[in-house]
Amino acid sequence: MSALIESASSPDAVVDHEQAVRRSAQDILAHATFGTATHDQMVRSPANTRKKPRDLRELYALVRAQGLLQNLVCYPEQRDGKATGKLAVADGDGRWQVVGTLIAEGSLPQDYRILYLLVTEAEAVLVSLAANLGRAPMHPADIFDAMLKLVRDGHNVADIALMFGVSELTVRQRLKLANVSPRLFALYRDDQASYEQMAALAVSDNHAEQEAAWDSLDHWQRHPQQLRRVLTMQRVAVRTDAVARFVGVKAFEQAGGVVDRDLFSAEGEGYIDDVALLESLAAAKLQRVAHGLRRERWAWVDVRARLDTAQLASYGRVRTVSVEPDAEQAAALARLDQRAAELNAQLDADESAEAAVADAVEAGEVGRDHGAVIRELSRIDVERGRVRAALRQPDPADRALAGAVVSIDGDGKACVYRGLIRPEDKGRMAKAVEPDSGAGDAGGRKPRPVHSEKLTLLLSAQRTLALRAELVRQPDIALLVLAHRLITSVFGVGERGNSAVQLDTRAPVLPEAALSGEAWAYWEAQREALAGQLPPAASGAALMEWLRRQPRTTIDAYIAFCTACAVNGLQTGERSMPAVEELAQTVALDMHAWWRPTAHDYFAHVNKARIVEVVAQAVSPAAAAPLEKLPKDAAAQAAERVLSESDWLPPLFCAARDA
Repeated sequence: MSALIESASSPDAVVDHEQAVRRSAQDILAHATFGTATHDQMVRSPANTRKKPRDLRELYALVRAQGLLQNLVCYPEQRDGKATGKLAVADGDGRWQVVGTLIAEGSLPQDYRILYLLVTEAEAVLVSLAANLGRAPMHPADIFDAMLKLVRDGHNVADIALMFGVSELTVRQRLKLANVSPRLFALYRDDQASYEQMAALAVSDNHAEQEAAWDSLDHWQRHPQQLRRVLTMQRVAVRTDAVARFVGVKAFEQAGGVVDRDLFSAEGEGYIDDVALLESLAAAKLQRVAHGLRRERWAWVDVRARLDTAQLASYGRVRTVSVEPDAEQAAALARLDQRAAELNAQLDADESAEAAVADAVEAGEVGRDHGAVIRELSRIDVERGRVRAALRQPDPADRALAGAVVSIDGDGKACVYRGLIRPEDKGRMAKAVEPDSGAGDAGGRKPRPVHSEKLTLLLSAQRTLALRAELVRQPDIALLVLAHRLITSVFGVGERGNSAVQLDTRAPVLPEAALSGEAWAYWEAQREALAGQLPPAASGAALMEWLRRQPRTTIDAYIAFCTACAVNGLQTGERSMPAVEELAQTVALDMHAWWRPTAHDYFAHVNKARIVEVVAQAVSPAAAAPLEKLPKDAAAQAAERVLSESDWLPPLFCAARDA
């Protein structure tokens, strides 16, 4: 035996050693005999080779549910050369302990018979070693498959949880994983995919969707977060979606909706497929708010559950005029002014009060008396502001056009935007106040821009995303751009405040409708990849220490991404932005690589005349002629197809390209 162990000095030797142990054990078992005994007729043996304690909860559940399915290996115990009449357990100590626990709690009878194989004490160590060498831990995939088979055989989740000694949630999670696409589950079984990736794929029960999500990403992009994002892109997340939070999961389910819960989310994430039902419930709830608004006598009140920044920016704002206060308002202002004067006089009475208060405020320790006076003065200022705000009334010339929109804010609460002018009415408002300067076209009218404010904002957002992507792809250029921005700020050279890169790296809020396409997908993939490399405690000294250990290429990647994050080229007017065009020239931006004119991204936002004009310019008048007879939506789709091979770009992008 010692010779065998001494020869195990290499991997091949270890294999030979294990095979030799098993052959020797087989020779022993050829003459060993079986028998049964009760638990109290057995004792633990020092010959058992497994010394490290292990968790017996799962084994306990299995034995309680199925009984003891495997024999123990024992030998007659001797002390001082004399037999004790007990059997020492050389292999199966864990099973013997579990049986003892079950007997003690009454789950098994005192005389429960345990099957054992009898060997000699000299043979016990070899048999125990052979038994433990032969046991390889089951792959989790095999356990998940076994649970799924039990369900198909008629066992419920509670039964399976009892059998394996785990919670029902754990069983449901394992069943969900076992139902992942067989092709992808095979990768997990072969250790080519992780448990976390399987958990992300399990957010969908559709095997085709799971495989499409997996295949659409490069291997370095298959982070669990990215897989989950791809699979839930068309679904509504109940925890983060503002409309879902406004309606509430309980109300949605009471209305017959189904929430598909992510069993692997610690935060109880869930997803909604029936968006139409969700939107209708939100609209009904918002209508109750709108009903109260109509008493304010606005010209119109609209309900829009989803209102992004670009859509809100498309509305005009009603002008206001000052009105004289009525008797009640005048009395309130006089009362507030008088009280403020009294309080100020109280502070002035003490010659050192001003200095004392200033010192106390700076130290964060305002005295009780002076602090109370200052707080009351602050309340007076707030109240005075409310009264004066009420003296600003909508301009009567605009009031007939002005209305309100009831929507949902980012926190999932109802919000009201008052004093808005619908986009189609903004021209009427402008005509009422703009003097005729004689500029413009032959009729004295101001030329109408080619693109609306909303479309210009969306296009400039796409250009911003493309500029970000180019900077991420070109770390050397990103370093130059960062240096340029820092030098401009620190040394005061160049035009101050005229830069496309914000120094504080707070990314501008892009319109939700622009968060799609090649540039956005590339940007998100890079963000996920870089975030995944950061250490768990990525802050302060820990982050700096981690950075010190990284190669220059890694540092450059983070500098490039963070610099790109600060790019802001958003605009609502079609005016030229030199700083953005200079940046586009620096990175050699070609928007053809990042954006194509589609019905969704461009043609749906312009009128049919513009659609026909673009096709005529980009392709030919003959190609544009049939579009004149089509409805607007059909013309937009047709234009997308016609321009699929064209290199046409909107003027905003051409300026960036030609700069």
